[in-house]
Amino acid sequence: MGIKNLNRFLRDNCSKKAITKKHLSYFKNKTVVIDTSIYLYKFASEGSLMESMYLFISVLKSYRITPLFIFDGKPPPEKNELLRQRKLEKKDAEQKYYSLQAKLQTINDNEESKEIIQEMDNLKRQMVKIRDEDIKNVKRLMDAYGVIYYDAPGEADRLCAYLLKNGKAWGCISDDMDMFLYGCKYVIRNVSLMNHTAIYYDTEKILSELDMTENRFCEIMVLSGTDYNINSNTCLNETIKWYYEYMKYANNVNNPYGFYIWLLKNTKYITDYSRLINTYRIFQLNNNTDLENWDNIDVTEKELNNVLLKEIMGKEGFVFAN
Repeated sequence: MGIKNLNRFLRDNCSKKAITKKHLSYFKNKTVVIDTSIYLYKFASEGSLMESMYLFISVLKSYRITPLFIFDGKPPPEKNELLRQRKLEKKDAEQKYYSLQAKLQTINDNEESKEIIQEMDNLKRQMVKIRDEDIKNVKRLMDAYGVIYYDAPGEADRLCAYLLKNGKAWGCISDDMDMFLYGCKYVIRNVSLMNHTAIYYDTEKILSELDMTENRFCEIMVLSGTDYNINSNTCLNETIKWYYEYMKYANNVNNPYGFYIWLLKNTKYITDYSRLINTYRIFQLNNNTDLENWDNIDVTEKELNNVLLKEIMGKEGFVFAN
């Protein structure tokens, strides 16, 4: 999800002051927005949607971290290509899965059987679908647990970033690299429910160490290819190479062209400027009238309904001590 190889680029070029592993206690008394869909698919692929979501919320609450879950709304038209691609990939995974399932019935070798079963498990994760009923059950769990959640008008990550920038939350929990393009100040990734740790990204320090402005960073990443322009035929490594060439030019003239204009004048790297600009604008949250009505939302936790919580999780096989 997001820009390919961005995480590696950040880890290779930023210090531990900007990106570091933290125990979840570090985020005590903080409110965090959460891009819910990532965890719906992650937990469902592990075969433990309700159990893992309950554990996720419980772990956050145990460290007095207030979660604000955001669910995806309708995706924008710009994402249609990616959605079609994912649909085809799921169909392909299903075909491979059932083919291996049939093959497994004819195999007598234990080692080969283990390899096939492992491959089938991997394919099964790719085949995961989240039903409306799954979302209803998760929301019912959140209601019982007193957790706040909202349905975004569009993509959840965009609303997460907007709420963060408008002071409704301190940081964002998401494994989607797009959060950096929106300028989210603090991003928390790779939350471990076993070790109670996470990787903490301080975006201001990242930009300082990369010697980039927020807008320039967004320009580079959008040009490198996002979920909204998957057929751009560009990549992060190549874009960075051109950026360094651009900076040699920009540092030696009084009124340099912008990065995109310089590329248009000196290279053939940009093939669809109009689409590139439209994609860039998706990540700009200024003057977004469609999100203005979210300025005054209530982020206060609701009351815990212990009876309902036990009823819901009891159906999942949970046994409560009291």
